[in-house]
Amino acid sequence: MVDITDALIQALVRRGVKTVYGVPGDFVLGLFKRFEDCPEIEVVCTAGEEGAAFAADAEARLNGLGVVMITYGVGALKILNAVGGAHAECSPVLVISGAPGINSDRKGGSQPLIHHSVYQQGDFQTRMFSEVTVASASLNSAATAVQDIDMVLDGIKTFSKPGYLQIPRDRIARELPFPISSVSSPMVPDRMNVENLLTSNLHKERAAILLDWMRSRERPVVLSGVHIQRYKMQDLFLQILEREGWMCATSLTGKTLIAESHPLSLGIYNGAMTSESVNEDIRNSDGILMIGFPMQDIDTGMFTMDIQEEKLARVDMNSGLTWAHSNGEEAKDELLLPHLLLKVWSEAAPPRQRSLQRVSLSPKRPQGPFTPKECETTLSRVVQAVGAMLVDENTVLLAEVGDSLFASAALHLPFENSFLTSGFWCSLGFVLPGAIGAWFANKQSRPIVLIGDGSFLMSAIECAPLARYNVPAIVIVLDNEGYGTERPMIDGEFNDVQPVDHAMLAQAYGFKKGHRVTTEFELQAALTDVSTIDGPTLLSVKLGKFDFSDALMKLTGGLKKRM
Repeated sequence: MVDITDALIQALVRRGVKTVYGVPGDFVLGLFKRFEDCPEIEVVCTAGEEGAAFAADAEARLNGLGVVMITYGVGALKILNAVGGAHAECSPVLVISGAPGINSDRKGGSQPLIHHSVYQQGDFQTRMFSEVTVASASLNSAATAVQDIDMVLDGIKTFSKPGYLQIPRDRIARELPFPISSVSSPMVPDRMNVENLLTSNLHKERAAILLDWMRSRERPVVLSGVHIQRYKMQDLFLQILEREGWMCATSLTGKTLIAESHPLSLGIYNGAMTSESVNEDIRNSDGILMIGFPMQDIDTGMFTMDIQEEKLARVDMNSGLTWAHSNGEEAKDELLLPHLLLKVWSEAAPPRQRSLQRVSLSPKRPQGPFTPKECETTLSRVVQAVGAMLVDENTVLLAEVGDSLFASAALHLPFENSFLTSGFWCSLGFVLPGAIGAWFANKQSRPIVLIGDGSFLMSAIECAPLARYNVPAIVIVLDNEGYGTERPMIDGEFNDVQPVDHAMLAQAYGFKKGHRVTTEFELQAALTDVSTIDGPTLLSVKLGKFDFSDALMKLTGGLKKRM
């Protein structure tokens, strides 16, 4: 007979899951053993629960579903931050938590005090996770377990948000009363099923009018956001861009949703933090389509976008179409979501003439070689060296929030889906375990991690699993003696951190090599060395205490006024 755990494992395998991340604990040991015995799934144990959730988040962004498994109470609460981030950034992560047994841990129907529990009436943990997931269920009954599993997994896929499953330890091996094939799954409203949304010709007509408007512009530009990638619209989106010949800039968190080597790529647009060349393209445009672009503070440069409303049409996952016509009237259509718009446009006849902005479709060349100078290392030159010496078709760049993120905007990444960050939730600690998830998502890849020294101290324990699984990550610690992102806003001793020998610490965790870099020639030599090593390596790069990227200075100039 098939039991509840069999049903869960089969459901995950059907959906392409090959890796489950986690940390074992007493309420979930039985599940870990069952997953470990499954030949189709590899169990990857991180140093801490939060790291497991971040690793699952990274894989989810690249492969469409990530899974984290933890114990009840102390394990589950440690991942609430990471799951909250996955919810905020539309990452499809499944949380599997063990729990006290329904019968075995409750004698005589009473509610005893059980370790790892908060003394609350009812299931406090499920209530907490309901705030950061789109679907949740406790698999208490074998009769409904299959439907509950499918309901949560379908909700995760539909909304690209986390889901939560809890399994009491005395239900892990509970047999189902009937074969899985005889169970009908519940219907989950599918907002991504465009055929169900085409209930009115009005949506098609508005989409067609908007397409005609964009085609009539002399200098049309598209601003695309991370939701194009999260909701799996990239192929259709790129197909339309190439057919129409429209230039496209992405948000910072949407970096590489189209390859930056693509001739239609302008680069990154995020308000006041944007480069002057991209800003000029936006200013000179007479028709701007902003699509799949969540209007959050980081991607808008703290809401410093300077775009005239009469030139702008917005289509996003929350509000649908918002478009101010040239006649002053505003068109709104909450059901005309990005995937529906792209579906209608994909069926349109090609334009009589592609946009005159494009001369050719030859790929853009990446930045030139790095030639070291007799000087100390600086942030901008580190970024230039990384781009020139490390970035290739196998690169996945993970940039920690802060100046690691803002400086990485200048890196030319020639391949799509090669950039990961916690760019909206802005949680430190994402990138080291994220490198684990990125590599297990594609073992042909090579993660490059940009992380500040303050964040490294928070998450250095995840160097151990990087070494354990021989992940070929190159970790670059930008050592500016503390929380450099905060110094331009308000500085004090609270922004300083204890000096640490990062290279020695990484090697103590099992890294293959560690370098301390203070000059450009040392930087070149270290990058040359680590690029040939199979396994995790680290560079600790000394920067000036007040060496900030231009983007950070522009951003914190606005933030400082609010402090």
